[in-house]
Amino acid sequence: MRYLVFLRGIPGSGKSTFVKEEGLEPYTISSDTVRLLIKPPVLSVAGQPVTSQKINRRVWGLIYSLIKCRMEEGEFTVLDATNAGNADIAKYRSPVKAYRYEAFCVDFSDVSPELAKERNMGRPAYEIVPETVIEEMYAIIKRQSVPSFVTVIKPHEFRKRLQYNTPDFSNYKKIHHIGDINGSYTALMKYLSCGLGDNDLYIFLGDYAGRGNENSRVVKFLVSIMCRDNVVLLEGDNEKRLCRPAAGEKQTRIEDFSDTTGILKELEREGALQDALKLCGKTVPCVYYKFHDKSVLVTHGGLSSLPENLIFMGAEQMINGVGEPEDVFLVAENFNKNTNENTYQVHGHRNPENLPVKNGRTFNLSDESRKGSFLRTLTLDREGFDWQCIRKKNSFIQL
Repeated sequence: MRYLVFLRGIPGSGKSTFVKEEGLEPYTISSDTVRLLIKPPVLSVAGQPVTSQKINRRVWGLIYSLIKCRMEEGEFTVLDATNAGNADIAKYRSPVKAYRYEAFCVDFSDVSPELAKERNMGRPAYEIVPETVIEEMYAIIKRQSVPSFVTVIKPHEFRKRLQYNTPDFSNYKKIHHIGDINGSYTALMKYLSCGLGDNDLYIFLGDYAGRGNENSRVVKFLVSIMCRDNVVLLEGDNEKRLCRPAAGEKQTRIEDFSDTTGILKELEREGALQDALKLCGKTVPCVYYKFHDKSVLVTHGGLSSLPENLIFMGAEQMINGVGEPEDVFLVAENFNKNTNENTYQVHGHRNPENLPVKNGRTFNLSDESRKGSFLRTLTLDREGFDWQCIRKKNSFIQL
């Protein structure tokens, strides 16, 4: 998910070893690796192979671009570099804010220069760093602090702080899962005709504005309830398009969204565009919770398995789902095979074959029949799951 992790420490402090021990290689961008991708070792005046220091601008420019590419997809990312100076990390402040990331720094500053120098000499010749450089970087780390938008942790805290914590919602009487609304305010109000109960939890699955003609009313209603403790708003693909930063991370502009221009113009015309942006800021890629003897994963697009640590799962797959839209049945089938009998999944977003709500232990709350004639909802209480469809043309149906 949207986490950017900086490793900070002098060469030889154990950062790369930490990456291997924690199994973070697939998620890590290493400055040493990028440097060698651009230019292999060169000879020093002493005749020894060394890593070139004449390509620093290209190295850091490429690293910044790579990290931004990952952030656009909502990928968990680790930057393995010295990150000694405040400015080395501060330059990521803007994309962290624009892409709604959380930033952490794993601090290796407790490792002494003497130990780092000893480890440094055990490296391949072209990776050995001059001892004067180690001393200079150590002085910078001790002198400069990490920017305030970053949470600093020690290596032993990593697993605890960057592990998805599964909330227990057993204190609620009932949990409501509300599928793709797509601008159908009237249908939503039919379902919520009795209001929001304080003893119930309401999980909205995304795509709040869409092909319906009541988008601004939906947005304004959700903004009015989005700060309640018993409301969870997932991010749909429509929200992702609306919230993605424009070129250069500037203010969102209507012309940046060719496939949602009509929606945006409607929201702007009716004074709801800023509300929509506020709403997007409250959305999350997923929620995985416990309810008595059941565990339930809720995403917009649907997954084919339950990752060991959801933190490492990219937001893009949670939003758009695994595979292609037509793979939705296979995704449900494999989720049912890959998880235990007490684990369930709820998603919306795609249903080209018009599957029923219940598919084994996977519930599909997307209705694509007749261009989305129904708002699908699912409730969970001590008695189990129950689902309904609300016709978006003034009728109500129990499936």
